[in-house]
Amino acid sequence: MGSKRVFVLLIGNKERGDVNHFQLLQEETALAEGRQLGFDVEVAYAPGFDQLRVLKRRLMDTASPIDAVVTEPASISTMDLVLRELKGKTGLMILSAWGPSVEQSAAAWGQGLPIGTVSTDHTAVGEIQGRQVKALLPNGGRMLYVAGPARSSAAEQRLAGLKSQLTDDVELHEISAGQWTEADGIVAFNDWYRVAKAGDPVLPVVAGGNDELALGARRACEALGDAEHRRALLEAKFLGVDGCPTFGEKLVAEGILSASIVTPANTGLALKHLARFWTEGTRVPLRSFTEARPLPAGSA
Repeated sequence: MGSKRVFVLLIGNKERGDVNHFQLLQEETALAEGRQLGFDVEVAYAPGFDQLRVLKRRLMDTASPIDAVVTEPASISTMDLVLRELKGKTGLMILSAWGPSVEQSAAAWGQGLPIGTVSTDHTAVGEIQGRQVKALLPNGGRMLYVAGPARSSAAEQRLAGLKSQLTDDVELHEISAGQWTEADGIVAFNDWYRVAKAGDPVLPVVAGGNDELALGARRACEALGDAEHRRALLEAKFLGVDGCPTFGEKLVAEGILSASIVTPANTGLALKHLARFWTEGTRVPLRSFTEARPLPAGSA
């Protein structure tokens, strides 16, 4: 059991500091859980376009073969490529992604090789955020939603969940960010504002697909050249998602964000599933979810 080697590949470029706080929590949790389970856990980062190359390179290292890969694909297309590349070669736990190809690949993955997915219930996260918005706009109003990348299933599900909770008296403005970072949140807000400023860009609620995007939108508001717009937009309630202890939770405590949603790291549950498979022969569930909760507790 102690010889099991797990390669964890997360999204980002750590050398350039291009890693969001949830990914850092994923790494911290993977290393801590791995130690507890007696696994040899390696953690690496790669931007979305480079994930497959990094995985292929690691598989070629036959001096230290791996028993399973735990990875969060940057997009559905990347996930499909990963499934095709790893099928029959090693165990696989996919984080925060789902599609028909998962079931199709699992049917003939390979004897004795675990495969499954662990995700935040992104639709439930969106529903919680939608209820937070309703609490802030009991009589309706306007809001801006800064979504994650357009090709991300997590971003799509969070937005769908939010929309399911909004009534017709809420006017929803949407913009998608390139990635999940604060810098992308700034760019996305400015793209929206560039068009909206000709009319009335002032709205009482700005929600982000995660805490970084919400903070980026706020930072963009702080930098607006129009003093009237800047002052009015900074009175808006900014809502995020992830609630990492060292970031989102801190932003809520300081009042920079009005609310967030705590989403536990998926790596911990993924490693627990692998441990049960290898020690007890328990089949890994094809779909499993961590449980999100609103922050503060009464905000939804």
